[in-house]
Amino acid sequence: MRISTSMMFERSQNAMQGRQSDLSKVGEQVANGKRIVSPSDDPRAASQALIVKQDQAVQEQYKDSRITATSTLSLQENTLDSVSDLLVSAKGLIVKAGNGTYTDGDRASVATELEGLYNQMQGLANTKDSSGLYMFSGSKGNVKPYETAPDGTLQDYAGDKLSLNLQVDASRTMNVNAAGSEVFNVPATNGGDAPSDLFKVFKTAIDTLRIPQTADNQGDFRTTLDQVNRQIDSGSNNVLSVRSAIGSKLNELDVLGDIGDTRVISNKTAISDLEDLDYAEAISRYTLGQIGLEASQKMFMQTQQTSLFSLIR
Repeated sequence: MRISTSMMFERSQNAMQGRQSDLSKVGEQVANGKRIVSPSDDPRAASQALIVKQDQAVQEQYKDSRITATSTLSLQENTLDSVSDLLVSAKGLIVKAGNGTYTDGDRASVATELEGLYNQMQGLANTKDSSGLYMFSGSKGNVKPYETAPDGTLQDYAGDKLSLNLQVDASRTMNVNAAGSEVFNVPATNGGDAPSDLFKVFKTAIDTLRIPQTADNQGDFRTTLDQVNRQIDSGSNNVLSVRSAIGSKLNELDVLGDIGDTRVISNKTAISDLEDLDYAEAISRYTLGQIGLEASQKMFMQTQQTSLFSLIR
């Protein structure tokens, strides 16, 4: 096979350009700190890294949802803790008002205290979350659940019972809202009292305590206070049940958060293993590449300065 001077020149040039390309690639890897600068560097690893990154993005979305859910549920739990304390105080006032030595004025004074608690409970029922939405309106976050009419009476619950669900994990959606009609509900009591709500129970107690007592209405007065006592107990138990459900959700979010954090760390490790550069190995390749490039450049220069005949001589 004949080897022409032009062929030798072309081979020498290609060898030098190949060395330059390899060196440039290693330099780019070192500059970026990544083994895979473009998918063509390692198509299989690049594809695997893309899959892991997509999962990582999904995990971050779940994490954001868990943060939102935890914030919302924690505020609900704290609010309902205040409601429970308020009901304990109301229970004490009702018991005190049943004292046989109390005058009409004493009972009216208790009614005023109870009215203050009533107003506080309405304020708690209309609490907004960090997004400015009413917490106890069901899915109608922009609707005030308990509005006062112009004549001072409390209007019926204005929200709904629909759920607002957040995807907090791949296989878990969680309802993070609450309906005031359920939270402030008073289930039927063992004493035969029909279902009601805490606002109506408070209103009944306040109105009853402001009625002057006579020999004719003392029996009705006692019957009404006994009913109010039972209904406050029933309402308190219902609030505790709601709080218990919220507490279970918060505990579940903690567990899901730990699992999610472990997944995120695992993904980061996988991405690092697939993409990150071994600097010691890369610098070694860079050094060898420089030596090879210098040798190729010398060979190319020699090829330029000679011919096939001079080589034969």
